[in-house]
Amino acid sequence: MDFYRAAERRIWRFQLVLGALGIAGAWWLAGAGGAGGFAAGAAVSTLNFRWLQQAVDAVAERAAEARPAGAVRRKRRLLVVKFLGRYLLIGAAGYGILKHTVWNVKALLAGLFLFVAAILAEICVEIVWGLTGEQDGT
Repeated sequence: MDFYRAAERRIWRFQLVLGALGIAGAWWLAGAGGAGGFAAGAAVSTLNFRWLQQAVDAVAERAAEARPAGAVRRKRRLLVVKFLGRYLLIGAAGYGILKHTVWNVKALLAGLFLFVAAILAEICVEIVWGLTGEQDGT
């Protein structure tokens, strides 16, 4: 379990570092509009990761212990709203940026892949540790 918690922490750190680098790169390539678009996409991507993490934690918790039915139903409803709300949030952010700001939509889409880039960075770390013989990198 500690292995997975450490991986989650590294993914959060990768998101912070890659997000900062992405905003700087977008600013350099596309100006303030690009930086704003990337930052908005990165924020939505980070929120998406958080909500997905909460859903997975809740499923694991549910599998591990029994809780009162009323508490389970309320939490399950909130998780479903968050799970589906991720896609609504992405769509709303894209629409809002496209229609109401001068931000770059391409930069928004690049920012939405921040979570994917952080996961790929974590995979690379795990591969390197596997090749060097380290168990968990801690």
